[in-house]
Amino acid sequence: MGRVDRVTGLCSVVGGAACVAGCLVHNSLPQGCIDAGCTDGAVMRGSSPAEVALLVMAGLLLAVSSLGLLVLARTARGGDLGRPGAASGVAGGAGLLLLGAAGIVAAFDGNWSGMPGLVVPGVLFLALGLALLAWVVFRAGVLPTWLCALLLATVLVLPFANEQTSRILLAVPFGLAWMVTGVVVAARRPQTVMADSR
Repeated sequence: MGRVDRVTGLCSVVGGAACVAGCLVHNSLPQGCIDAGCTDGAVMRGSSPAEVALLVMAGLLLAVSSLGLLVLARTARGGDLGRPGAASGVAGGAGLLLLGAAGIVAAFDGNWSGMPGLVVPGVLFLALGLALLAWVVFRAGVLPTWLCALLLATVLVLPFANEQTSRILLAVPFGLAWMVTGVVVAARRPQTVMADSR
């Protein structure tokens, strides 16, 4: 599984860095309005080509690295991830699709009033999928306990991020944790990983 480790690790490091960079670029744009505050000519925060490219890259690499972690967990547990593994993939995939749809809509109409209907459930589904993923890889022994706890803690902050204000920076800790995950996965020795009975 050495190749899976390397690909997963690389995708995690680059994807996490793209997430952090995308959040910082987005936060450099003028702040937007939220819900009832979008009156009297106030507009929602737009986007820049650089930010869109970075966040699209982050989303794609997040999907690849998540699949890689599920493969490693499945191997460590003898081919059975159970319902949490399947739920992780479904929830995370749904979240990424909704956020991708929001990005496409924003490219054509950045002030569309229905945007929260895509972004809010997208972030919630993504956070749920990532939380389940952290639990699955913890049970499989793919990542050390401290790193699983770090991932879970940063994932729980994601629903509080808001792309219209500086609260977008609440997604930065997750990006950094994902980078650390990539380094640990790429450097680990697959033969030392053993499934436990937890």
